[in-house]
Amino acid sequence: MKLERLSQENVERIAGRGIICYERSEAYLRELCAAYGLQDRIVAVIDDNERSRGELSFFDRRLFVTASSGLAGMDLKNNVILITSDYFREAYEALCQNEGVTEQVDTIYYYANRETEYELAYREHYQARALENMIVFRSGPHASAYVKGMDFGDNARALFEYMLAEGYNKRYRLVWLVKHPEEFDQWRKVENVEFMSFDWSVSENAEERRRYYRALCLSKYLFFTDAYGFARNCRPDQIRVQLWHGCGFKTRVNFVRCEKRYEYTTVISEIYARIHQDIYGLRPDQVLVTGYAKQDWLFCPYRDWRKILGVAEAKKYIFWLPTFRSARAGLDNLNEYDLKGQTGLPIVGTYEELSQLNTLLRDLDIMLVLKLHPFQDRERIGRVQSDRIAVLDNGRLADLGIQINQLLGHADALISDYSSAAVDYMLLDRPIGFTLDDVEEYARSRGFVFPHIQEWLPGKELFSFPDFCTFVREIAEGTDSTGEKRQRLKGEMHRYGDGNSCKRIAEALKL
Repeated sequence: MKLERLSQENVERIAGRGIICYERSEAYLRELCAAYGLQDRIVAVIDDNERSRGELSFFDRRLFVTASSGLAGMDLKNNVILITSDYFREAYEALCQNEGVTEQVDTIYYYANRETEYELAYREHYQARALENMIVFRSGPHASAYVKGMDFGDNARALFEYMLAEGYNKRYRLVWLVKHPEEFDQWRKVENVEFMSFDWSVSENAEERRRYYRALCLSKYLFFTDAYGFARNCRPDQIRVQLWHGCGFKTRVNFVRCEKRYEYTTVISEIYARIHQDIYGLRPDQVLVTGYAKQDWLFCPYRDWRKILGVAEAKKYIFWLPTFRSARAGLDNLNEYDLKGQTGLPIVGTYEELSQLNTLLRDLDIMLVLKLHPFQDRERIGRVQSDRIAVLDNGRLADLGIQINQLLGHADALISDYSSAAVDYMLLDRPIGFTLDDVEEYARSRGFVFPHIQEWLPGKELFSFPDFCTFVREIAEGTDSTGEKRQRLKGEMHRYGDGNSCKRIAEALKL
């Protein structure tokens, strides 16, 4: 059984036969049908990712996405299998393990969309060239889920800043892939630093494409936070490192095996090394226990933050970081579920409770600094004026180039729920409160990496608005009611407790 790229010639060769698309991708299907007009010939869509199953609508048609086990009942003589995926080689290898397919099929086809066509051509062009002393960085999710600021942040940015501070740009060219490189003109004067757009992968401008693919094809190292699909066809001598954005409590959605998608990933402890091996299908030698790069920021917080962000002076500061649940407009497909209540917040669900909380904070001379997830819809929370609740705007933080871990060092306490930020914050050994009013629903919707989640929460459990207020009073009084549990869990969940994660990452990779 051979793998062959779909072309106009073999489209004509398979005329009259139905098409079974392997792996669900609406973007691929739209581009495929626009290129070859095959929409009426698609008879099925197969995908082994459980979250990709269900009804699929396109071109006024409805199909039901099923698992690859469904191939056993399909006519593979009169239908062809067409891979519609960025990872067509992985998909082909999976199909080669299916005896029913190999016994009946001579040729598996794959559709190369425009980006894949460009990349394969440039890969071939550069294949004989030696790799260069170049490091590529990328942060944030897939380009289709772009949110301002997420493309230059998190662990990738922390590691980049460390490299600059240590003079790595004297030896390596450091290249960032962002949405709008013109927003980073201040870096133009820094030696061996360059910003490019990840959209140049399909640019109509040949020079932009050349610059993009030259960096992609000839860099020795590629560091990314979350998004990794852009590096799917790297050479064996290129090193891809998945820095992720946190070791937390919630499990990963859209699970796929990543053993062949990057060479290494970083974690904070042996417990999380095992979790990542299990969730992402990695070998033990692919998981580096170094600590996360952005944890270094906790130990050197951003100066003059109150003045710059307009946060009032107070005796104490509590930061509240609710995890993502309901997306803002345009990102509806990312929704976990919508919290019930007027405010869209956990526990503090009504405007009246928000007003009562504001009064309590004023009486205790505490500022509550609320930072929502970049994807989160913040419209409802903005309807109440609160002088003791400061809502940090993601756009404003992005404009200023400030990351949340650069602020948490100023927090006297943290309120979270299932966010990895709480795990990072443990390193500062300060009180943490966990809002758990929707813990059962969240377990059904997303799920947790620990079977008994409450045993692994290093802080006070808050199930109601009165619980929330009690925790605020404890912080005002200097009470740390869960310090002993936090200390015990810190020893299990973190191998290191310092600000040297970036150094360890660089040393582990022998940069």
